[in-house]
Amino acid sequence: MKILAIADPHLGKLEKMVQRFYYPPNYFEQLAANIAAETPPADLLLIAGDLLWTKEYLEATENLQQLQALKARNICFIEGNHDHWVLDYAKMQQLYNTPSFYFLSGRSFILENVGVCGVRGTERHSSLKTREFLHLQNALKELTSADIDLAICVIHHPPTSLIFKNPEDSFAEDQYFALMEDYGINKIVYGHLHVNHQYKINLYMKVDNIELYCTSIDFFDWKPVRIL
Repeated sequence: MKILAIADPHLGKLEKMVQRFYYPPNYFEQLAANIAAETPPADLLLIAGDLLWTKEYLEATENLQQLQALKARNICFIEGNHDHWVLDYAKMQQLYNTPSFYFLSGRSFILENVGVCGVRGTERHSSLKTREFLHLQNALKELTSADIDLAICVIHHPPTSLIFKNPEDSFAEDQYFALMEDYGINKIVYGHLHVNHQYKINLYMKVDNIELYCTSIDFFDWKPVRIL
């Protein structure tokens, strides 16, 4: 099985991405071409949040279609902190409930012997932590009840301070990682960070046999990250 991951495509406000994050004007075209060039194509593409700048769901359709058109047999996505267009979880899970474009937040997705779950997550001092912990716990319980050989968790925010080379830079909430570890997660996919933030981070690291992958597309020249 081939699993790829990306994070932070931020579609919808090109000028903002160019000026604020220094993305090139054709970054999404590069990303789509790089994903399409994968041979064989991905069995599963994971999108770790911040899909769109759009604030209203009714305005999101066109940009969502661009993401749905990415070349992969199955696509799972979670929302990030900028995805204000996202409706409540029950509605999103109803609207995006097919393997071609599956809303993963708060639940799981099983593909053969691999299970994936997802949650937005938060920074350390967020008032949304209690809600997000509950979503994560529910997703992990659902995931680990399945008969799988590999467990992957997708979260938008960094789930542990350990990825920061300078501990003083960290705003991560370590309890997310601790909860994932308790439930036997093997791989963690996250985003949120950008090159222009200038944090020194470990884009890939292994902690207590759990692999952590930062997948923000600007770190990888608009290429997906191979997870499996």
